Amino acid sequence: MRDSRPSGPVQLDEMSKAIIEKLQQDGRRSYPAIRKAVRLSEPAVRQRVQRLIDAGVMQIVAVTDPMQLGFSRQAMIGVRCQGDATKVADRIAKLKAVDYVVLTAGNFDAIVEVVCA
Repeated sequence: MRDSRPSGPVQLDEMSKAIIEKLQQDGRRSYPAIRKAVRLSEPAVRQRVQRLIDAGVMQIVAVTDPMQLGFSRQAMIGVRCQGDATKVADRIAKLKAVDYVVLTAGNFDAIVEVVCA
């Protein structure tokens, strides 16, 4: 199966940025509500959202609150690596208490979220 995602960076116009911003505020916001906020037709909003998802620019997911799930501690840990940061991140991600790991640019090579009881 062929991947339909663009091979290079996706350029976002102001309308797409506005739609993304509305969905970041509330991922369950309805197309009619977004239409009203950005002043675009509902079918156009629906089409743009689908294109953004298909291009891998955004995804709509549920985010849980670890404290509401019985975890009493949560930490974000910045990690600096020597060598291949991807390999280090892959190993860290296998640890039970690790919720997620992201590779970054800047002061740290990876950021790790850890939750525990």
